[in-house]
Amino acid sequence: MTKSLGQLMPNTNQLLAAAFWLLTSALLLFLVACGGDDASTSDNTAASNRSVAPTVQPTAVPQAIPTPAATQVPTATPTPEPAGVTINNCGVETVYEVVPQRVVATDTSALEVLVALGLQDHVIGYFGGAPDRLQPRHQARAALVERLGGSFPYPSLEAVLAPGPDLVFSYGFNESAGLTGQGLRDAEVHSFSFTEACPDFTSNVTLDVMFEDVRALALIFDVEDRGEELIAMWEQQIAEVSAAIPAGEPVRVFYFDSGEEAPFTALAGSVMSDIISRAGGINILSDVSGTWGTVEWEAVVDGDPELIFFVDYGFGGPDANQAFLESNPSLSGMSAVVNGQYMTLTFLQSVPGPQNLDGLIEVATAVRHVNAAR
Repeated sequence: MTKSLGQLMPNTNQLLAAAFWLLTSALLLFLVACGGDDASTSDNTAASNRSVAPTVQPTAVPQAIPTPAATQVPTATPTPEPAGVTINNCGVETVYEVVPQRVVATDTSALEVLVALGLQDHVIGYFGGAPDRLQPRHQARAALVERLGGSFPYPSLEAVLAPGPDLVFSYGFNESAGLTGQGLRDAEVHSFSFTEACPDFTSNVTLDVMFEDVRALALIFDVEDRGEELIAMWEQQIAEVSAAIPAGEPVRVFYFDSGEEAPFTALAGSVMSDIISRAGGINILSDVSGTWGTVEWEAVVDGDPELIFFVDYGFGGPDANQAFLESNPSLSGMSAVVNGQYMTLTFLQSVPGPQNLDGLIEVATAVRHVNAAR
């Protein structure tokens, strides 16, 4: 049978259904494709963010660290913060705008004060004895400081200025060597000297005056707490010595430094005279004004010392001085010589500095021994 045209054409409803199905399928495929692209884009963005983070962070962190780190991390040596302190030393007022960083000490006693205050990192060199002349607790730190020369001959101005100091600290300056406070100021370098050695100082020097010198240095270097701790320790040692002084008349003491023609000795205003007094003795020359100087032997004989101190500079002296006293008829009759009552102090125990307290203990021990033998 032959089919008609109407029979050959698909049913209209069937065609519409097929078209709808095809359209729906295409739409679903399109949405799936778009979703996959979004997920891929999201993953790529996250990956991109992770890769950027390590490069961004290192540049941000250092910008925040330097300032807190510099102020929060404790250091043994103070940083050169503005000090703005005015110090009167030997009658000269000096303004310290910053903490000195390049100090030269011209003798071992000055070096030991700086080391005792923990300031060895500020010292670029010193003149004086070897580090083993210092107290044992200070020797290792003192050995870190360059030794520029010995105590003798006294260093010249040129030698002291050669390392480029911003402060020169000395027991006392030496005009004959050309090294004076004024010479340093002319070179625009600060200077500091122990009060005992100030040329125009006329009052008596005591351990308390030495303490004030240490306080001034602690203020200059912005280490006041360390200075007070050190002084508190020394005051405790003084109190212990005072408590053990025997009753009775003070022991008569003569400090024989050097000089056969006329003895060089500690006078009324010296720190050594104060040490003798605190130890239970009396300097037989306590009526002679001044700090250190020469006297006539007649004044020594009239004082009839019961105890004689010699000073050890590290190169002999005490034995020769003892032999001189014992061989001289006009001196051998003194009580100390007759009874053989001698003792030796080091130079650093005799001049201002941390070893004054060691000297105090040594003198007190000798005084008690003489008292017991009376």
